[in-house]
Amino acid sequence: MNYWFLCKVSYTKELEDGTVKRMKDNYLTDATTLTEAEARMHEEVGRSMRGEFSVAAANRMNFVDVFTYNDAENYYKCKIRYVTIDEAKGKEREVKNQVLIAANDILDAHTRLTKEFSSMLVPYEIIEMIKTPLVEVFRYKSPDERVTPNLRPISEIEEIED
Repeated sequence: MNYWFLCKVSYTKELEDGTVKRMKDNYLTDATTLTEAEARMHEEVGRSMRGEFSVAAANRMNFVDVFTYNDAENYYKCKIRYVTIDEAKGKEREVKNQVLIAANDILDAHTRLTKEFSSMLVPYEIIEMIKTPLVEVFRYKSPDERVTPNLRPISEIEEIED
């Protein structure tokens, strides 16, 4: 079972005036263990970041779902509440869940969240929406999906050299 991990990546950035400043950015990744989450951060962030960086912290998050959109700039943590009936006890039970949704602003986040939950059979209430400092969300990719387009099988390379 995969979990979501919030990872803080620490690095040094040279500012426009030439000074060097220590920075920390937040990323979210899905992984089965804390070790895997840290390794994925090194893999994903290492592709785009020049210079040295380290994973300063990694914490498991309790998101039941993460909705990403390519056109969104921000991520919003949303808490929803709904009521279910415990059939064994015959009592109502309140359930609170957290989801993360990508959106350009809070109104866009509300619209997208409403659309994503439109097929939910029980009534729900959005009780909280908070803009997060997340830079990017990295979902798991199978080894086949990770292969870059410029890679070629060794057999093709050996044929060219012969």
